[in-house]
Amino acid sequence: MASTIEPGPSSNVARLAAEYLGSSPEEVSIERLTGDASTRTYFRARASGASVIIALYGSPFDETERASARLERLESNNPSARLTFANDPCAHIEVTRLFLEAGLPVPPVVSVSGIDGVILIEDVGDTRLQDWLPQHSEAEAADAYHHALELVVQIQDATEPAIRADSICSHLAFDEAKLRWELGFFFANYFNKFLRAKLDPTTANAVQQDFKALCSELAARPRVLSHRDYHARNLMMHSGKMFIIDHQDARMGTAAYDVASLLGDPYTALDPRTANWMVEHFIELKSRSKQSIDDVSAFRVELELMMVQRMLKAIGTYASQAAAGNPVYIPYIEPALDRAMAAMRKLDRFDVTRKLLEETRDSR
Repeated sequence: MASTIEPGPSSNVARLAAEYLGSSPEEVSIERLTGDASTRTYFRARASGASVIIALYGSPFDETERASARLERLESNNPSARLTFANDPCAHIEVTRLFLEAGLPVPPVVSVSGIDGVILIEDVGDTRLQDWLPQHSEAEAADAYHHALELVVQIQDATEPAIRADSICSHLAFDEAKLRWELGFFFANYFNKFLRAKLDPTTANAVQQDFKALCSELAARPRVLSHRDYHARNLMMHSGKMFIIDHQDARMGTAAYDVASLLGDPYTALDPRTANWMVEHFIELKSRSKQSIDDVSAFRVELELMMVQRMLKAIGTYASQAAAGNPVYIPYIEPALDRAMAAMRKLDRFDVTRKLLEETRDSR
Protein backbone atom coordinates (compact mmCIF):
# COMPACT_ATOMS: atom_id res chain seq x y z
CA MET A 1 0.00 0.00 0.00
CA ALA A 2 2.93 2.34 0.50
CA SER A 3 6.22 3.14 -1.14
CA THR A 4 9.14 4.73 0.69
CA ILE A 5 10.08 8.27 -0.25
CA GLU A 6 13.04 10.35 0.88
CA PRO A 7 13.51 12.56 2.73
CA GLY A 8 9.81 13.19 3.43
CA PRO A 9 7.19 15.81 2.62
CA SER A 10 9.24 18.69 4.11
CA SER A 11 11.68 19.26 6.92
CA ASN A 12 9.05 21.18 8.90
CA VAL A 13 6.55 18.34 8.51
CA ALA A 14 9.16 15.80 9.55
CA ARG A 15 9.89 17.86 12.68
CA LEU A 16 6.18 18.08 13.49
CA ALA A 17 5.80 14.31 13.17
CA ALA A 18 8.94 13.74 15.24
CA GLU A 19 7.64 15.96 18.00
CA TYR A 20 4.39 13.97 18.18
CA LEU A 21 6.22 10.64 18.06
CA GLY A 22 8.69 11.70 20.71
CA SER A 23 11.72 11.27 18.46
CA SER A 24 14.23 13.33 16.55
CA PRO A 25 13.52 14.11 12.87
CA GLU A 26 16.50 11.95 11.89
CA GLU A 27 14.83 8.89 13.49
CA VAL A 28 11.52 9.35 11.65
CA SER A 29 10.89 7.35 8.49
CA ILE A 30 8.18 8.67 6.17
CA GLU A 31 6.40 6.73 3.45
CA ARG A 32 3.85 7.93 0.95
CA LEU A 33 0.46 6.21 1.03
CA THR A 34 -1.68 5.42 -1.97
CA GLY A 35 -4.97 7.23 -1.46
CA ASP A 36 -8.24 7.32 -3.32
CA ALA A 37 -9.32 10.09 -5.69
CA SER A 38 -8.25 13.00 -3.49
CA THR A 39 -6.43 16.31 -3.75
CA ARG A 40 -4.64 15.60 -0.45
CA THR A 41 -1.42 13.60 -0.18
CA TYR A 42 -1.07 11.12 2.66
CA PHE A 43 2.06 9.87 4.38
CA ARG A 44 2.82 7.62 7.35
CA ALA A 45 5.57 8.68 9.74
CA ARG A 46 7.16 6.04 11.99
CA ALA A 47 9.57 6.19 14.89
CA SER A 48 10.25 4.04 17.97
CA GLY A 49 7.44 1.61 17.16
CA ALA A 50 4.80 4.35 16.88
CA SER A 51 3.24 5.95 13.80
CA VAL A 52 1.05 8.85 12.72
CA ILE A 53 -0.66 9.79 9.46
CA ILE A 54 0.26 13.03 7.71
CA ALA A 55 -2.42 14.71 5.55
CA LEU A 56 -0.57 17.19 3.36
CA TYR A 57 -2.71 19.86 1.71
CA GLY A 58 -1.60 21.85 -1.28
CA SER A 59 -1.21 25.21 0.42
CA PRO A 60 -1.01 26.88 3.84
CA PHE A 61 -4.20 27.58 5.78
CA ASP A 62 -5.32 29.35 8.93
CA GLU A 63 -6.26 26.58 11.35
CA THR A 64 -8.19 29.03 13.53
CA GLU A 65 -10.60 29.97 10.74
CA ARG A 66 -14.05 28.39 10.60
CA ALA A 67 -14.67 26.33 7.48
CA SER A 68 -17.95 28.19 6.86
CA ALA A 69 -15.99 31.46 6.72
CA ARG A 70 -13.62 29.94 4.16
CA LEU A 71 -16.63 28.85 2.11
CA GLU A 72 -18.10 32.36 2.23
CA ARG A 73 -14.83 33.84 0.98
CA LEU A 74 -14.75 31.39 -1.91
CA GLU A 75 -18.37 32.15 -2.79
CA SER A 76 -17.69 35.88 -2.86
CA ASN A 77 -15.41 35.27 -5.85
CA ASN A 78 -17.20 32.26 -7.31
CA PRO A 79 -20.95 31.86 -6.66
CA SER A 80 -20.81 28.17 -7.61
CA ALA A 81 -17.96 27.37 -5.18
CA ARG A 82 -20.40 25.60 -2.85
CA LEU A 83 -20.92 22.87 -5.47
CA THR A 84 -17.27 21.86 -5.43
CA PHE A 85 -16.28 22.77 -1.86
CA ALA A 86 -14.37 19.72 -0.59
CA ASN A 87 -11.14 18.50 1.00
CA ASP A 88 -10.89 21.60 3.18
CA PRO A 89 -8.42 21.29 6.10
CA CYS A 90 -10.50 23.47 8.43
CA ALA A 91 -13.55 21.33 7.62
CA HIS A 92 -11.51 18.23 8.51
CA ILE A 93 -10.65 19.66 11.92
CA GLU A 94 -14.21 20.88 12.55
CA VAL A 95 -16.04 17.74 11.40
CA THR A 96 -13.63 15.47 13.28
CA ARG A 97 -14.43 17.36 16.47
CA LEU A 98 -18.18 17.08 15.81
CA PHE A 99 -18.01 13.35 15.10
CA LEU A 100 -15.88 12.63 18.16
CA GLU A 101 -18.30 14.57 20.37
CA ALA A 102 -21.07 12.39 18.92
CA GLY A 103 -19.14 9.29 19.97
CA LEU A 104 -18.27 8.29 16.41
CA PRO A 105 -15.05 6.31 15.79
CA VAL A 106 -13.04 8.70 13.63
CA PRO A 107 -9.25 9.12 13.90
CA PRO A 108 -8.56 12.21 16.02
CA VAL A 109 -6.53 15.13 14.70
CA VAL A 110 -3.44 15.13 16.91
CA SER A 111 -1.52 18.13 15.58
CA VAL A 112 -1.90 20.90 13.00
CA SER A 113 0.52 23.22 11.23
CA GLY A 114 -1.46 25.50 8.98
CA ILE A 115 1.62 27.32 7.73
CA ASP A 116 2.91 23.99 6.41
CA GLY A 117 -0.51 22.94 5.12
CA VAL A 118 -0.47 19.77 7.23
CA ILE A 119 -2.68 17.87 9.65
CA LEU A 120 -1.43 14.93 11.71
CA ILE A 121 -4.04 12.21 12.26
CA GLU A 122 -4.07 9.17 14.52
CA ASP A 123 -3.04 6.08 12.55
CA VAL A 124 -5.77 3.41 12.20
CA GLY A 125 -3.81 1.12 9.94
CA ASP A 126 -4.21 -0.04 6.34
CA THR A 127 -6.99 -2.63 6.56
CA ARG A 128 -10.05 -1.36 4.75
CA LEU A 129 -13.38 -3.14 5.12
CA GLN A 130 -13.00 -4.01 1.44
CA ASP A 131 -9.83 -5.97 2.24
CA TRP A 132 -11.12 -7.39 5.53
CA LEU A 133 -14.32 -8.97 4.16
CA PRO A 134 -12.75 -11.76 2.02
CA GLN A 135 -10.76 -12.96 5.03
CA HIS A 136 -13.80 -13.44 7.28
CA SER A 137 -16.92 -15.60 7.44
CA GLU A 138 -20.37 -14.60 6.19
CA ALA A 139 -21.52 -14.21 9.78
CA GLU A 140 -18.61 -11.93 10.61
CA ALA A 141 -19.23 -9.92 7.44
CA ALA A 142 -22.90 -9.54 8.36
CA ASP A 143 -21.91 -8.31 11.82
CA ALA A 144 -19.56 -5.78 10.25
CA TYR A 145 -22.32 -4.44 7.98
CA HIS A 146 -24.74 -4.32 10.90
CA HIS A 147 -22.24 -2.23 12.83
CA ALA A 148 -21.57 0.01 9.82
CA LEU A 149 -25.31 0.73 9.62
CA GLU A 150 -25.43 1.43 13.34
CA LEU A 151 -22.76 4.06 12.72
CA VAL A 152 -24.89 5.58 9.92
CA VAL A 153 -27.73 5.96 12.43
CA GLN A 154 -25.30 7.51 14.89
CA ILE A 155 -24.15 10.00 12.23
CA GLN A 156 -27.76 10.91 11.49
CA ASP A 157 -28.47 11.33 15.20
CA ALA A 158 -25.75 14.03 15.21
CA THR A 159 -27.89 16.20 12.90
CA GLU A 160 -29.18 18.53 15.61
CA PRO A 161 -25.77 18.93 17.29
CA ALA A 162 -24.29 19.85 13.89
CA ILE A 163 -26.93 22.53 13.40
CA ARG A 164 -26.57 23.88 16.96
CA ALA A 165 -22.79 24.09 16.54
CA ASP A 166 -23.22 25.91 13.21
CA SER A 167 -20.87 23.28 11.76
CA ILE A 168 -19.80 23.45 8.14
CA CYS A 169 -21.85 20.23 7.77
CA SER A 170 -25.03 22.22 8.29
CA HIS A 171 -24.04 24.76 5.63
CA LEU A 172 -23.64 22.15 2.89
CA ALA A 173 -26.35 19.91 1.47
CA PHE A 174 -27.26 17.54 -1.30
CA ASP A 175 -29.81 20.01 -2.61
CA GLU A 176 -31.10 19.93 -6.16
CA ALA A 177 -28.19 22.00 -7.51
CA LYS A 178 -25.57 19.70 -5.95
CA LEU A 179 -27.32 16.51 -7.07
CA ARG A 180 -27.71 17.86 -10.61
CA TRP A 181 -24.08 18.99 -10.67
CA GLU A 182 -22.96 15.46 -9.78
CA LEU A 183 -25.06 13.93 -12.56
CA GLY A 184 -23.69 16.51 -14.98
CA PHE A 185 -20.23 15.39 -13.90
CA PHE A 186 -21.25 11.78 -14.58
CA PHE A 187 -22.65 12.65 -18.03
CA ALA A 188 -19.55 14.57 -19.10
CA ASN A 189 -17.03 12.04 -17.83
CA TYR A 190 -18.76 8.75 -18.62
CA PHE A 191 -20.51 9.40 -21.92
CA ASN A 192 -18.26 12.11 -23.34
CA LYS A 193 -14.77 11.31 -22.05
CA PHE A 194 -14.76 7.59 -21.15
CA LEU A 195 -17.06 6.17 -23.84
CA ARG A 196 -16.55 9.00 -26.36
CA ALA A 197 -20.20 8.49 -27.24
CA LYS A 198 -21.95 10.88 -29.60
CA LEU A 199 -25.51 11.11 -28.31
CA ASP A 200 -28.22 12.59 -30.49
CA PRO A 201 -29.86 15.73 -29.02
CA THR A 202 -33.21 14.03 -28.45
CA THR A 203 -31.67 11.25 -26.34
CA ALA A 204 -29.40 13.65 -24.46
CA ASN A 205 -32.33 15.91 -23.61
CA ALA A 206 -34.44 12.96 -22.48
CA VAL A 207 -31.64 11.82 -20.15
CA GLN A 208 -31.44 15.33 -18.70
CA GLN A 209 -35.19 15.21 -18.04
CA ASP A 210 -34.69 11.94 -16.16
CA PHE A 211 -31.93 13.61 -14.13
CA LYS A 212 -34.12 16.61 -13.38
CA ALA A 213 -36.97 14.43 -12.10
CA LEU A 214 -34.61 12.28 -10.02
CA CYS A 215 -32.81 15.19 -8.35
CA SER A 216 -35.97 17.23 -7.76
CA GLU A 217 -37.60 14.32 -5.95
CA LEU A 218 -34.53 13.58 -3.82
CA ALA A 219 -34.01 17.25 -2.96
CA ALA A 220 -37.56 17.43 -1.61
CA ARG A 221 -36.91 14.67 0.95
CA PRO A 222 -36.06 15.52 4.60
CA ARG A 223 -32.33 15.86 5.29
CA VAL A 224 -30.09 14.51 8.01
CA LEU A 225 -26.34 14.56 8.54
CA SER A 226 -24.56 12.30 6.03
CA HIS A 227 -20.97 11.14 5.70
CA ARG A 228 -21.39 11.48 1.91
CA ASP A 229 -18.81 8.82 0.86
CA TYR A 230 -19.66 5.90 3.10
CA HIS A 231 -18.25 2.74 1.58
CA ALA A 232 -15.86 -0.15 2.21
CA ARG A 233 -12.73 1.89 1.43
CA ASN A 234 -13.60 4.51 4.01
CA LEU A 235 -14.26 2.04 6.83
CA MET A 236 -11.06 0.82 8.45
CA MET A 237 -10.70 -2.30 10.61
CA HIS A 238 -8.07 -1.76 13.28
CA SER A 239 -7.45 -3.43 16.65
CA GLY A 240 -10.84 -5.13 16.58
CA LYS A 241 -12.69 -1.89 15.89
CA MET A 242 -14.26 -0.17 12.87
CA PHE A 243 -13.14 3.40 12.13
CA ILE A 244 -14.65 5.95 9.77
CA ILE A 245 -12.30 8.00 7.60
CA ASP A 246 -12.67 10.61 4.83
CA HIS A 247 -15.46 12.27 6.79
CA GLN A 248 -14.38 15.89 6.29
CA ASP A 249 -16.95 16.55 3.55
CA ALA A 250 -19.98 15.49 5.61
CA ARG A 251 -23.13 17.38 4.72
CA MET A 252 -26.92 17.23 4.89
CA GLY A 253 -28.56 14.59 2.71
CA THR A 254 -31.43 12.14 2.63
CA ALA A 255 -31.68 9.39 5.25
CA ALA A 256 -30.94 6.94 2.42
CA TYR A 257 -27.74 8.59 1.19
CA ASP A 258 -25.14 6.72 3.24
CA VAL A 259 -27.20 3.52 3.15
CA ALA A 260 -27.17 3.56 -0.66
CA SER A 261 -23.43 4.26 -0.62
CA LEU A 262 -22.73 1.31 1.67
CA LEU A 263 -25.14 -1.30 0.30
CA GLY A 264 -24.58 -0.37 -3.35
CA ASP A 265 -20.83 -0.10 -2.88
CA PRO A 266 -19.08 -1.21 -6.12
CA TYR A 267 -15.97 -2.10 -4.10
CA THR A 268 -17.74 -5.07 -2.48
CA ALA A 269 -19.84 -7.96 -3.73
CA LEU A 270 -22.87 -7.62 -1.49
CA ASP A 271 -25.58 -9.81 -3.02
CA PRO A 272 -29.14 -8.43 -3.37
CA ARG A 273 -30.65 -10.73 -0.72
CA THR A 274 -28.08 -9.69 1.90
CA ALA A 275 -28.54 -6.05 0.92
CA ASN A 276 -32.29 -6.43 1.50
CA TRP A 277 -31.66 -7.88 4.96
CA MET A 278 -29.46 -4.90 5.73
CA VAL A 279 -32.18 -2.48 4.65
CA GLU A 280 -34.59 -4.14 7.07
CA HIS A 281 -31.96 -3.91 9.81
CA PHE A 282 -31.47 -0.20 9.13
CA ILE A 283 -35.22 0.47 9.23
CA GLU A 284 -35.44 -1.33 12.57
CA LEU A 285 -32.48 0.67 13.93
CA LYS A 286 -34.07 3.92 12.82
CA SER A 287 -37.29 3.09 14.67
CA ARG A 288 -35.31 3.46 17.91
CA SER A 289 -33.24 6.50 16.90
CA LYS A 290 -33.49 10.26 17.36
CA GLN A 291 -34.16 10.66 13.63
CA SER A 292 -36.85 8.04 13.00
CA ILE A 293 -38.38 7.26 9.59
CA ASP A 294 -41.95 8.56 9.40
CA ASP A 295 -42.99 6.68 6.25
CA VAL A 296 -41.18 3.37 5.61
CA SER A 297 -42.72 2.93 2.14
CA ALA A 298 -41.53 6.38 1.10
CA PHE A 299 -38.07 5.58 2.50
CA ARG A 300 -37.84 2.44 0.34
CA VAL A 301 -38.56 4.54 -2.76
CA GLU A 302 -36.07 7.15 -1.57
CA LEU A 303 -33.42 4.45 -1.19
CA GLU A 304 -33.85 3.26 -4.79
CA LEU A 305 -33.79 6.85 -6.09
CA MET A 306 -30.68 7.52 -4.06
CA MET A 307 -29.08 4.32 -5.35
CA VAL A 308 -29.52 5.55 -8.92
CA GLN A 309 -28.03 8.97 -8.22
CA ARG A 310 -25.22 7.72 -5.99
CA MET A 311 -24.07 4.97 -8.38
CA LEU A 312 -24.10 7.30 -11.39
CA LYS A 313 -22.10 9.84 -9.41
CA ALA A 314 -19.57 7.12 -8.52
CA ILE A 315 -19.28 6.11 -12.18
CA GLY A 316 -18.56 9.75 -13.02
CA THR A 317 -15.65 9.72 -10.56
CA TYR A 318 -14.29 6.41 -11.88
CA ALA A 319 -14.56 7.63 -15.48
CA SER A 320 -12.89 10.94 -14.60
CA GLN A 321 -9.96 9.10 -13.04
CA ALA A 322 -9.70 6.83 -16.09
CA ALA A 323 -9.70 9.83 -18.42
CA ALA A 324 -6.88 11.34 -16.33
CA GLY A 325 -4.79 8.21 -16.89
CA ASN A 326 -5.63 6.33 -13.69
CA PRO A 327 -7.19 2.93 -14.64
CA VAL A 328 -7.54 1.68 -11.04
CA TYR A 329 -11.27 2.41 -10.87
CA ILE A 330 -12.33 0.98 -14.25
CA PRO A 331 -13.26 -2.47 -12.81
CA TYR A 332 -15.81 -0.79 -10.52
CA ILE A 333 -17.77 0.86 -13.34
CA GLU A 334 -19.57 -2.38 -14.26
CA PRO A 335 -20.93 -3.20 -10.77
CA ALA A 336 -21.98 0.43 -10.29
CA LEU A 337 -23.87 0.29 -13.60
CA ASP A 338 -25.55 -2.95 -12.53
CA ARG A 339 -26.72 -1.44 -9.25
CA ALA A 340 -27.99 1.77 -10.87
CA MET A 341 -29.93 -0.10 -13.55
CA ALA A 342 -31.36 -2.58 -11.02
CA ALA A 343 -32.72 0.36 -9.01
CA MET A 344 -34.23 1.89 -12.15
CA ARG A 345 -35.97 -1.39 -12.96
CA LYS A 346 -37.25 -1.71 -9.40
CA LEU A 347 -38.67 1.81 -9.59
CA ASP A 348 -39.97 1.18 -13.13
CA ARG A 349 -38.74 4.65 -14.05
CA PHE A 350 -36.00 6.42 -16.03
CA ASP A 351 -36.34 4.06 -19.00
CA VAL A 352 -34.49 6.35 -21.43
CA THR A 353 -31.42 6.53 -19.20
CA ARG A 354 -31.52 2.83 -18.35
CA LYS A 355 -31.76 1.75 -22.01
CA LEU A 356 -28.95 4.11 -22.95
CA LEU A 357 -26.74 2.67 -20.20
CA GLU A 358 -27.52 -0.86 -21.38
CA GLU A 359 -26.77 -0.02 -25.03
CA THR A 360 -23.53 1.84 -24.34
CA ARG A 361 -22.33 -0.85 -21.92
CA ASP A 362 -22.85 -3.53 -24.56
CA SER A 363 -20.88 -1.48 -27.09
CA ARG A 364 -17.80 -0.98 -24.86
